[in-house]
Amino acid sequence: MRPIAHWRQKLAGLAALAAIVAVMYLLQAGCIIQRLTGVPCPGCGMTRAVLALLAGDVPGALRHHGMVWSLPVLLAMYLWEGRLFRRRWINGALMALLVAGFAANWAVHLAGWL
Repeated sequence: MRPIAHWRQKLAGLAALAAIVAVMYLLQAGCIIQRLTGVPCPGCGMTRAVLALLAGDVPGALRHHGMVWSLPVLLAMYLWEGRLFRRRWINGALMALLVAGFAANWAVHLAGWL
């Protein structure tokens, strides 16, 4: 079992990330990577997808970012330090599938952007 301080650090990191995303959304800053490079990043559309999901619009969320469903999995992997399953190879395979999914989603996004 992890000490309470460890969980506080994890939750503080999540709170900081949520605050940054909220401020960027409220300021309508958009994607910083796209602003700097002119090219959308693999996560472009995720904020809109989460907002659509919170509004109950699952098809809309998936249209904004096809990997929005992976957020609970990534959150769990973050909290449990990448160990959702006892066998390491399963955790590695899951992460590889998530990376491949984000890459595929990004490729589709770039194809529409070009």
